[in-house]
Amino acid sequence: MQHQTTTMRLATLLLSIIAAGAMATQTISAQTISENKLRDDVKYLASDMLEGRRAATPANLKAAQFLAERFKAVGLKNAPGLQNYFHRFNYTVGVELGDKTQLLVLNANGVRPLSLGTEFNPMGFSSVGQANGDLVFVGYGITNPEAKYDDYAGVNVNGKIVVAMRYGPDGNNPHSSFADHMSFMAKIRAARSNGAAGIIFINQPNEEAKLFPLMLERNSGNYGLPAMFARSTMLDDARDPQEQTMATVQLQIDSLKRPNSFPISGWRVQLNVDLRINRDSIPNVIGVLPGTDPTLKDEVIVIGGHFDHLGWGGEGSLAHNHDSAIHHGADDNASGTASVLALAEYFAKKGGNKRTLVFCGFNAEEEGLLGSAALVANFPYPIQNVVAMLNMDMIGRLDSNTLVMHGIGTSSDWDPLVKRLNRDRFTLKLVQDGFGPSDHSSFYAKDIPVLFFFTNLHKDYHRPSDTWEKVNYPGLKKITEFVAENISAVDAMAQRPAFTKAQITQTPRSGSGFRVYVGTIPDYAFEGKGLRLSGVSDGGPAAKAGLKGGDVIMKLGGKDIANVYDYTDALGQFKPKQEVEVEYLRDTTTIKGTIVMGTR
Repeated sequence: MQHQTTTMRLATLLLSIIAAGAMATQTISAQTISENKLRDDVKYLASDMLEGRRAATPANLKAAQFLAERFKAVGLKNAPGLQNYFHRFNYTVGVELGDKTQLLVLNANGVRPLSLGTEFNPMGFSSVGQANGDLVFVGYGITNPEAKYDDYAGVNVNGKIVVAMRYGPDGNNPHSSFADHMSFMAKIRAARSNGAAGIIFINQPNEEAKLFPLMLERNSGNYGLPAMFARSTMLDDARDPQEQTMATVQLQIDSLKRPNSFPISGWRVQLNVDLRINRDSIPNVIGVLPGTDPTLKDEVIVIGGHFDHLGWGGEGSLAHNHDSAIHHGADDNASGTASVLALAEYFAKKGGNKRTLVFCGFNAEEEGLLGSAALVANFPYPIQNVVAMLNMDMIGRLDSNTLVMHGIGTSSDWDPLVKRLNRDRFTLKLVQDGFGPSDHSSFYAKDIPVLFFFTNLHKDYHRPSDTWEKVNYPGLKKITEFVAENISAVDAMAQRPAFTKAQITQTPRSGSGFRVYVGTIPDYAFEGKGLRLSGVSDGGPAAKAGLKGGDVIMKLGGKDIANVYDYTDALGQFKPKQEVEVEYLRDTTTIKGTIVMGTR
């Protein structure tokens, strides 16, 4: 019975695809998407006037208003409950120091105030308020039952201030048995569960005493405990019960993998965290083309791309030394935004869509998919009515006719549909997973089939040099037409696409999980052995070692590199300033060199 049902569904699907493909081809040729208009839209969005469109800036709002005006001009409707095409959501703009922040150490030498900004900083996720108490050293502040390791065992921290070293007994090794317990958040949870009144993080005494900056922890929030970061020099005069220095204590913990926690005799701390979190409301931009079929009009197809970028640089920038300059974001993602606008106009003129089409310009994608996450959490239609989401992010650099598509495994219908519609126009690089570094992930997390269109990274990625004249406009037009055919085919289906859990593609760990910075940009479309580079960061360690875009890394630190995952695994073993041998291919020539690992 199951086989018969599946066969019938496939037959129905193939008929739908053939019909939709024929219809889409006729419609595209009759109502062509304008290459000139795509160019004009990219040129405006990536202009100096819009200053890189960083979320929560006046230029970002100007870009949002531009999208809203275009949606209105082509006849899209407001979604239920929205006005002026804006879907607003709360956004944390920044964190500011209040004038009451202080950290005082009291011991036999008297009262010592630490210097704010040079000797200590509050953590961005700290609760606001005061804490006073005896100081207790809790090693790395880790409770790891699986490894039978507990820095809080045998020591009373109730109502006291704990001081914990950063990372773990194996350093910042992402493969360590302590890795899941090394984050600031995990250590705050452990301190709070043991009754601590506050926590101070320090560098390991045997490492560089570098101060962790006060920074916005956008996804962390307030963890319910006053938290500060101080240089380990704060404890230079402290001793354990055996009169050993803290540097010696650290070496013992690291070598024996055994906790050594104790009250620091005669030491008390008074701290006050005075922070102000600044919040604002910023918009996604949403336009609707209602469905016309009496049975299918309540079902929704979402077509989107993010319109924000990196503004004048800073967080997220790959420019040398994070230079302050307009990051134009022509490919990322003025290209996808221009495509959304073109598709909105195309389908509005075409008319007759059976299902409701919702066109989205997502905001704050660069900050962690914030806009799309806010939208799926407060969608203007029942979220279960969304039958598919098509996302366009960085589709402006079509090279060698290769189009990368993620999400193929999120519906059993996608593979035959996409291949049938492609008709050999692109060399398709199909990726099963529905999760990835763009807004479709927010929808896939809600069990919605997704398709993500992408033309790969390049040397201008997240740099000021991602400018409008470098976009491949014939390629952008070609991709936009292909997306239009996919939308038409989904809209023509008698039944909604069947959702399936896709094969998980291991995602490379973020750079923040490593102590080292290399400045390489992987080529995710490369299917050969090794790690091919799309480019390298200007002035970064890889560039200084002589690597260039197109090189294929084969070995790093003596480890064979077969793919991007081998590469990220290898990076976890290195330290800043460490000299690491690298072997790579440039065309057919094998080159050996040395990378001096850097740090952000």
